Amino acid sequence: MAFFRFSDGAGVPNRRDFSNQSLISVTHGLGYYPQIWIIIAGQLVYGEITYNNLLTFTVTFETTETGVIYYR
Repeated sequence: MAFFRFSDGAGVPNRRDFSNQSLISVTHGLGYYPQIWIIIAGQLVYGEITYNNLLTFTVTFETTETGVIYYR
């Protein structure tokens, strides 16, 4: 199971749950390109991440997936 140390002084990351999706668009409004972690079935995984601008990003998978995107 994936484990993150969120106590590094940067605060708790934002969370975006998704279910049965292959394309997830996230409007974060942070004003910068955030770090992104993707958890599916308790495992840290990779997806194609596109930073659309300083306020949004998109995650793309080859198949539909269910999980959580953490970003900060």
